[in-house]
Amino acid sequence: MHEVLTGSRDEAGMSLVEVIVAMFVFAIVSSGVIYGMLSVITLSRDSRAREVAANLAAQEIDLARDTEDLFDLLDKDVDKTISNDKFHVQVRTQWVTDPNNDIVCGAGGSALRYKRVNVSVTWDGKRAATEPVRADTVIQPESKINDPTKGTILVSVLGAAGTGVGGVSVSAAPSSVPNGATSLTVAPAPTDAQGCSYVLKVTPGTYDVTVSRANHVDTAQATTSKVTVGVTAGTSAAASFQYDAAGTFTVNYAGDYVPAAGEVVRVPANPTTTFLSTYGAHVLDPGAATSRSRTVKLHPFSGGYQVFAGSCKAADPEEWPDSTNATGQPITGTRPAGVAAAAGGTATANVPMGVVKLALGSSGTQRYLRAVSATSPVPGSGDPGCVTPAPATALTYTFGSAAGYGIPADGLLTVALPYGSWRLYSGTGATVSSWTTAVTAGQMSLPAAPVPARSSIDPSGIVTFDPRVVTP
Repeated sequence: MHEVLTGSRDEAGMSLVEVIVAMFVFAIVSSGVIYGMLSVITLSRDSRAREVAANLAAQEIDLARDTEDLFDLLDKDVDKTISNDKFHVQVRTQWVTDPNNDIVCGAGGSALRYKRVNVSVTWDGKRAATEPVRADTVIQPESKINDPTKGTILVSVLGAAGTGVGGVSVSAAPSSVPNGATSLTVAPAPTDAQGCSYVLKVTPGTYDVTVSRANHVDTAQATTSKVTVGVTAGTSAAASFQYDAAGTFTVNYAGDYVPAAGEVVRVPANPTTTFLSTYGAHVLDPGAATSRSRTVKLHPFSGGYQVFAGSCKAADPEEWPDSTNATGQPITGTRPAGVAAAAGGTATANVPMGVVKLALGSSGTQRYLRAVSATSPVPGSGDPGCVTPAPATALTYTFGSAAGYGIPADGLLTVALPYGSWRLYSGTGATVSSWTTAVTAGQMSLPAAPVPARSSIDPSGIVTFDPRVVTP
């Protein structure tokens, strides 16, 4: 007998590999769906934000057109939050005197025509590929600001950073040769936030335009800056100034010299100091100095100043010729690194100088000291010399005649001088001309530091401070 077995095959289920493949396919499909949904949401949000930004730009244009006095229409930046989105509105304005010339305060040579207004709106979360919303317009003054028989003076005051300086007082008066100019009946307004001021309906002629503000200086270090302009009928003349809040510089003479305990160190009582900038050299006039430091207010050039003591050729390290030392190494003179102060800020300039120690012996009589520029007795020294302009005379520095500021009673004194060659004299009495006793080489010595290491004392009594060092 044969037994026939019948029945269905066992259901073993899905294998692990099939599960993983199914999950991978599902993940790919889900990622595509999610990315598509996020893109739709992002585009929708960006579209809504752009619509709001367009309304904000249009609103700023309407506000600009409603401005009664176009001289009050200035640059501004405004942040606004709408429906949890933060928008950044930027408004920029320019006077237009010529269709091809947009300048913040206008340009000389033609009449003020109209004002151009540019509005740009961005928002937080804006896609990189999305352009800001922009709106532009030009607005013509409602009242007549140009008179065909009169002229206009456009005043522009920029700071060291190239941005406008507001709150600067402006005046205009007939020049020494007025050429028809007359006194103004209405004083010009101070500069606005863009550094602009306007003198309207001016009688043709030549005017001196001046600007002033407390603690401000121009590029020539003048506290009041003046420009002379000629005004003709039917056109405008531009008076441009670079004028900014002064930076305060603390000058430390022989700042790299550290005296020993009890050592008396003095700098000249009438020091001249040179400040070099991209605009040229400014020599600080001699002034009373009873310490190794003094402060001076200067225009805050972004590139700063290279500062060195003195004002003649020998005082400038770069006036000394490149040469070689006794061992054949190349030597060169290098000015100190530039020092910069922000507008209204502070900076410190440590000014290197030559230093010599004196031992003049004790005396019960008050003595004083002077230094006179000399010609270096060393052949081929390279010293470019230090004389005043024609008629050529030696330069003299004194070290004070005030009570208690002369040579100490024990005769020990360390003095700092600009680079170059010097002969020193001591003496008594109230007049500098009576200080005629020459300081000898045996009464002078050079400290071990600081540089210049090439300083020397000649047997004739002339000390030379050579700023050149071995070229790296």
